[in-house]
Amino acid sequence: MDLPALLSACPLADLTRIDVGLEGNWSPTVTTVWTRESGRLVLSEVVREHECFKPSLELYFEDGWIGLHCFRRTANVNVLDEARLLRVVRDVEVACSRR
Repeated sequence: MDLPALLSACPLADLTRIDVGLEGNWSPTVTTVWTRESGRLVLSEVVREHECFKPSLELYFEDGWIGLHCFRRTANVNVLDEARLLRVVRDVEVACSRR
């Protein structure tokens, strides 16, 4: 997936927060990792891997949300792709600074 191209089609300056969780077990695993107010990236409580469920991001905008898988398969485990997550946050922060 070409993440930068995908995100360039989104109104990133309208993003309010980014959550990380496991698709298929979202509610018990979801953690907010970035908000417009704090701008902080908090990964300490994120569930980073699972054998079956896929680490995913939800990007919340003023008028909706988008879900993105954000993992790589390593040794039969789905592992959060922190580099991809950091790239998304960087792109969002750049877009927000232009607002």
